[in-house]
Amino acid sequence: MRFGAAALVAAFICTSGAAWAADPMATTYGNTVTSKNLKTGASAALLFNGDGTYTTKVATPDGKSIEIPGTWTVKDGGATLCLKSGLPPGAPPPPSPPAENCSPLAVHAIGEHWTVTNTMGDSFDVVVTAGR
Repeated sequence: MRFGAAALVAAFICTSGAAWAADPMATTYGNTVTSKNLKTGASAALLFNGDGTYTTKVATPDGKSIEIPGTWTVKDGGATLCLKSGLPPGAPPPPSPPAENCSPLAVHAIGEHWTVTNTMGDSFDVVVTAGR
């Protein structure tokens, strides 16, 4: 089953100007970004790493938890976060490579909720919580 993890896009948080200038994703490392699709209610936890990779954790309809790997990049001078999802374990290869999905980046404090709309037109409630 393909979950469209690339569609579960999240913005980042950054609590200091210095971290923003050096690495706009730095505050997400070691924390959990939770994204909830406002239309479907589907939720995912995204765990970002400093090497440009991330893992999306989602629950399947039957209640199982799966992890989907992906890569992320920051574009437009730090104004845009782009995610490229991999495939769930055991999924057959798609007919074409997964599309990159982007959303605006913004500064938010841990625990603050905000809404972001990605390049596919999906809107999400996003929150960053401390720890994984």
